[in-house]
Amino acid sequence: MSKSNISRPIVQELSESLHAGIDLGLEDNVVVVMDGNGKHVDRFHFSQDRGGYDFFLKRMAGLRQKHAGADLAVAMEPTNYFWKLLARELEAQGISYHLVNAYTVKKHREGDQLEISKDDRRDARQIAELSRTGHYTQTRLQRGAYEELRQYGTVYDQLQKSIRRERHVLWGLAGQVFPEVFQVFARLEGEACQALLRQRAVAAQIRQVSAEALVSEVRGAFRGQRLMVKKLHRAHQVAQNSIGVVEGCAAIQLAIRLHLDSLQALEAQLARVKQAMTSCVATLPEAPYLQSFLGGLSTALLLAEVGDPQRYQAASQWVKLAGIQPTPNTSGQKQRSRTPMSHHGRARLRTLLYFTCLRRIQYDAHFAKLYAHLQHRKHNPLTKMQAVGVLMNKQLHILWALMHNHSFYDPSFSVSA
Repeated sequence: MSKSNISRPIVQELSESLHAGIDLGLEDNVVVVMDGNGKHVDRFHFSQDRGGYDFFLKRMAGLRQKHAGADLAVAMEPTNYFWKLLARELEAQGISYHLVNAYTVKKHREGDQLEISKDDRRDARQIAELSRTGHYTQTRLQRGAYEELRQYGTVYDQLQKSIRRERHVLWGLAGQVFPEVFQVFARLEGEACQALLRQRAVAAQIRQVSAEALVSEVRGAFRGQRLMVKKLHRAHQVAQNSIGVVEGCAAIQLAIRLHLDSLQALEAQLARVKQAMTSCVATLPEAPYLQSFLGGLSTALLLAEVGDPQRYQAASQWVKLAGIQPTPNTSGQKQRSRTPMSHHGRARLRTLLYFTCLRRIQYDAHFAKLYAHLQHRKHNPLTKMQAVGVLMNKQLHILWALMHNHSFYDPSFSVSA
């Protein structure tokens, strides 16, 4: 893997090499094979099962024999999980494979044909052409605990999105029947607020009982340690003049209870995933050094995106993987920013670095000092977001150094510098 670029194009110089471009599908895969000069060699289909894979391997072996043992490279888009199935088979057979970006395939196809016509054969041919000209990434399957973390990271992200969606739905439902509840409770995540919504979310129903009766009902559904009685009295007070709707309240109350049940189930599932992730990352040799800087869960999320650190040769590859390297974006006299991020890397890794950076600025004296210096230096002072981008980059270099030096992070190492 290149030190400067994890997706460096590799120029193919051997005209006798074969490039098989595959357009993957749920049931059927289309293959177009061309040689190193771009000449069409073969085209066929194979099914997405054991028999289809055996047919594909036999057909490719025949082509190699026909072309005097030519080098073979298989290229495909990272389509759903299909590419993993084929990549695992190719690795077992010792066959080289490449992944090409779906967006690159689309734009190259449109540029070559000057139209938007699309079918599986065209895509397979374009994939083979991109492989021949070296426009592919060097992505490989993860193994062992790194693949486990990758899968855990996906589940973690899906649960987080589901939780945010449930909270948003609850916010809309509660706002219909008791919009003033947000004057009392800033967020709906609290146990007291959820207990109130579960028992009496409708302001019109709250007005039917006394404040003491309301507190008693909510206490029965409360699962926390200390009930916020004063806030419940405040909720009872503002409900007296609420503008919440009074029609369809029974259905909305039921919907709120159902979504609260879903929210609690999702939060319990998320807790299980977090526990599994921290247990899995603890088995990796680099974990203690990374955790001294990030903590257990953040280290697991980092390695879920980065994978096996031994695949990389420099911290700059992590920076590009995250998509936080400065990338020029100018045209004529127009310039978006002096140092814009590329944003072409992994969004989840970039998000993780952003929030850990904000915490570092708040609690780490060295990062806070550097953050202020970047904004107020005499030459080329940065904006707040530009300074955060620099520190996101710095975090990856620190993590790289900790891992390779087998050392633990000392937050006071340069405070006095």
